Amino acid sequence: MTSYLLTAPHLSSSPPCKLHLRSTRLRLAVAVAVGTPRLNAGTLAAADSVDRRPPSPKPPPLRLPKSLPLRSLKPYLLSQSGPVLLGWLCGAVSAFSLSKLVPRIGKFSSDFAGADVFRLRGEGFALGVLLLARAVSSYLQHAFLWDAALKAVYRVRVDAFERVLERDLGFFEGGGGVSAGDIAYRITAEASDVADTIYALLNTIVPSTLQLSAMAMQMLTISPALSLISAVIIPCVALVIAFLGERLRKISKKANLSIAALSAYLNEVLPAIVFVKANNAEACEIARFKRLARVDLSERLKKRKMKALIPQIIQSIYMGALFLFCAGSLLLSKGSFEGCSMVSFVTSLVLIIEPIQDVGKAYNELKQGEPAIERLFELGRFKAKVMEKPDEIHLDNMAGELKFCHVSFRYSDKMALVLDRLDLHIKAGETVALVGPSGGGKTTLVKLLLRLYDPSSGCICVDNYNIQNIQLKSLRRHVCLVSQDITLFSGTVAENIGYRDLMNGIDMDRVELAGQLANADEFIKKLPEGYNTNIGPRGSVLSGGQKQRLAIARAVYQDPSILILDEATSALDSRSELLVRQALQRLMETRTVLVIAHRLETVLMANRIFTLNDGRLQELTRSSLLGGHLNSLESEGLVI
Repeated sequence: MTSYLLTAPHLSSSPPCKLHLRSTRLRLAVAVAVGTPRLNAGTLAAADSVDRRPPSPKPPPLRLPKSLPLRSLKPYLLSQSGPVLLGWLCGAVSAFSLSKLVPRIGKFSSDFAGADVFRLRGEGFALGVLLLARAVSSYLQHAFLWDAALKAVYRVRVDAFERVLERDLGFFEGGGGVSAGDIAYRITAEASDVADTIYALLNTIVPSTLQLSAMAMQMLTISPALSLISAVIIPCVALVIAFLGERLRKISKKANLSIAALSAYLNEVLPAIVFVKANNAEACEIARFKRLARVDLSERLKKRKMKALIPQIIQSIYMGALFLFCAGSLLLSKGSFEGCSMVSFVTSLVLIIEPIQDVGKAYNELKQGEPAIERLFELGRFKAKVMEKPDEIHLDNMAGELKFCHVSFRYSDKMALVLDRLDLHIKAGETVALVGPSGGGKTTLVKLLLRLYDPSSGCICVDNYNIQNIQLKSLRRHVCLVSQDITLFSGTVAENIGYRDLMNGIDMDRVELAGQLANADEFIKKLPEGYNTNIGPRGSVLSGGQKQRLAIARAVYQDPSILILDEATSALDSRSELLVRQALQRLMETRTVLVIAHRLETVLMANRIFTLNDGRLQELTRSSLLGGHLNSLESEGLVI
């Protein structure tokens, strides 16, 4: 079973802001797309732009071969082979209809000039049938190809999201350097760009090629000389399109980065709206937003101007058609060929413009979509640090004995050790409390136990099994975290309590029992729809104490063997803390419990107590804690 545990994105503190009038630069937006900007200390000087310190060094971006984007899409396109083939078949019917339609138009014009009513009726009926066949087949062509493109992108999106959820914590906390807003933008907006690219390519490969070939054959049949003139004009325009297409690709990449920066910024600021208002930072945040929005405006204007220019270049082909028409009129006056042939030739020339435009658009869509494809597939190409082995152990039951054996850990090779040769043995059913200063390694210990990271050296054992040899799902099924940072989702109370069983069906009797044991049943039943009440985004309709009890109810529902309490009673009023502590005492019975706390009442719930400072453990006896040593701990802020 999947554990309910969800880890919130790592948030770094943001100092106050300092504002100066400066020119906006794209490099700032690129930096923000990778990591949200931090504001420097100072005073508010203007509300238009923001200064910030030079960004810290980032790992070099992943370089992808130019051929990789389309190769990455291949399996998704193959999965939609049915709609693609049907779309191409309809495109072939459309091209065939056009090839028969063009000479009929010339013949119809000749009959019309001769006022042959009987022949006009026959030709008119034939033209109607061909036009209908062309319209229906063209519609079906577009419908089938869009169906294939959108379904392929649906699979791309799902796979990208799955790969993101499969990444280890280092991907979110600095190893990958990818913000939550950037990830969201890639999976939503940039995936839509990929759909446009896929459709343009599918529409060009067969339908546009067939129409281009059919019209070219018609033109060659009617007048090789005029066809040669067309053959000179069209490649010239194609070269211009190719040049502008490359420019469009570069501009599109910058535009994608600028909107990703804006998305990442909003993803950071909007959830922190209370903090912003409490610090009177509205003007500061508006200035940050203006700077990023102005950069996005500039880049998108460049992109739109380029996209507007390219069709105008293509329209020059129509001027070539006009020139050919004049040349044809001259030939006609000399009796070179009949008027119906001239009408058919000009019709073919006009109709050949459409597939040429489609080819140009497909090339431009490809250049515009390449950055989106690269960034989307990059999400699955970061190297995982926590790896599962094919022969890992599945534990149906767990006693809960814990051993930390010479465990050392650092977040990167350039950083100091957070844990230094730590040894700790916790018996099954025992409660151990950890106290210590912030940054001492307490939360890191929890992350290692949940195997969000692997130790740099040493090992962690559960029931004498190295956790690196236990299946991740099996391990996290038996380990549960109740933290001060409660994660709740927009949904019902029951869905949040029974979160781990959402896919298999929630046991409502078990949900209500968990609510009762967590002292949450009383307030839940006072909600408008009880356990079926929607609690809003992040549980916005609940108080802090109610959220905490809901988290405890979720832990009761999970029924873990090992329970981790990370400041589970902090920042609560006396009434809420009493209810939460009573619920925790019920939850702790018969389980192995690791308590991280500053409150003395919570610490004293443990059988053994340790201080963790600078990555090293020191055991405290209960008598020393209640004696003179307590004053020392209180003065250091380790307990309150």
